[in-house]
Amino acid sequence: MGIGFNKIGGVNQIYKANKVEGKKVVSEAVSTSNKKDQVQISKEAMDFQTVLKSVKQLNNLPDVREEVISPIKEKLDSGTYSVDSKSLAEKILSGGFNKKI
Repeated sequence: MGIGFNKIGGVNQIYKANKVEGKKVVSEAVSTSNKKDQVQISKEAMDFQTVLKSVKQLNNLPDVREEVISPIKEKLDSGTYSVDSKSLAEKILSGGFNKKI
């Protein structure tokens, strides 16, 4: 029985040591619990998020604007579509077709 008692004494010493450490950890946790968490987002991250939103919106746009194409297509099919050559020449000379989208 002497051997068992020595083991219990050793366990008690470990237990006491851990209790002191536990109190220390708890007191540290209590002192830091009053602090507020903060997150800072960089300007680059915000810009990247804006670009991603824009790309998602662009992906939802149709490739062809049917409301513009449909009347022209009907005129082409019926043979009633005509190009005003004077207006076209003025746009070419003024650089109207060189604008970037």
